This record gives sequence, structure tokens and C-alpha cells, in this order.
Amino acid sequence: MARKEFVVIGVGEFGTNVAITLAEFGAVVMAVDKEEKALELIADQVTYTICADASNPEVLKTLGIRNYDGAIVGMGHDLETSVLITMQLKEIGMPYIMVKAATELEGRILHKVGADKVIFPDRETGIRVANQIMNGNYFEVIELSDSYSIVEVDAPESWIGKTLQELNIRAKYNLNVIGIRSLDEMNPAPGANDILKEGDLLIVLGHNNDLKKITKL
Repeated sequence: MARKEFVVIGVGEFGTNVAITLAEFGAVVMAVDKEEKALELIADQVTYTICADASNPEVLKTLGIRNYDGAIVGMGHDLETSVLITMQLKEIGMPYIMVKAATELEGRILHKVGADKVIFPDRETGIRVANQIMNGNYFEVIELSDSYSIVEVDAPESWIGKTLQELNIRAKYNLNVIGIRSLDEMNPAPGANDILKEGDLLIVLGHNNDLKKITKL
């Protein structure tokens, strides 16, 4: 299967974390920013870094990203620049565009000019913190819909030393383990014979009601 390819435009704190995490999951990642120093900080953790002003219409056309799987625009609170970049990405045929916004009004504007997904990091961070407080062992939550999510959760103590096949998580809990993050590496495609170790985090997909049951373990 071909590796996913993404361009991340703007490598402030948000863009940097998105770029590095995508790369950890095995994606090809091109990071674009007009600040050389910002790119130097992540150069050894992503596939490519390009120092350029992405709001310039000619820049995006020369990057060779037309066939990439998606673009993530994280330009801080500069709405005008985000709008310009989003419009240009749409014009070159980018299939999926995710854009960072600060307010609901900004979000509506970005949707109108072509953003497929607008995210509000401050609000979503608040939601994740609330989940951590209420559920204890939840580390990350990605909402796929009102009913389904992807979460990171500590491997229960009773599961340590057992394989995924032995645990039969899908049949017993109606959940899918789509990744295992250990202390030293990320396994984005765990197999039935992979053994869970102390300190492992499971990346699990399922219905929110089923995900909550894991916390009882």
C-alpha cells in the first residue's frame, strides 16, 4: 500500500505537532514555512522541508503537491493568509484541506473558500483535557463522528504479556486496535501475534459507548 502524503503549511506549535505525528505514522510529510529556523527544528523528523511563502500563488504550484492526499494549514491567527492558501490549494486540486481557525466566524469563512475540515485547537484541547479528567487513562481522542472515535488508552495490566489474538478484543469488546505506541516506537499496523508490553498505549477505534468500557479495566 502506498504511503500517505501530506503537506503541512505553517510549522508553529500546532503545525509542528501535526507534521511530526503524521511522519511517525509513516506518512510522507512536506513541511512548508517562511521561517528557516522553524523548519530546522523538525527537518530530521519529516520527509521534506521547504522555506517559502505559501501565500504566494506561484509557490504552491511549484511544490508538486497536486497528487498529495491532503494539506493541513496551521497559520496561527492570520485569517487572511489562511484564506489565500486555502483558495490556492483548492484551485490546484488538493483533495482534502484541513485548516486551523481561532473562532467560529473564521471557520465559516474558511469552509466557504474551500476547507474540507476546520479545527479549533483551543476548543479541542479543552475537550481532550475533560476526557482525561473524566476517563483517567484516555490520552488522545479523535472524534470521527458523534458516535465513533479513535483514542489512545493504556494497555490494561491484565493484558500485559498477551497477544492481540489471545485477547480477541474485537469480539469481546467490539473494538479495533489500529496501532500500538510503545516506549521506543510506533506500530501503526499491529498483527495478531504482537505481544503487549508494560507501558504500551493502544490506539483503538470504536463506538464511544464501547470505548468507555475499557476504562473499567
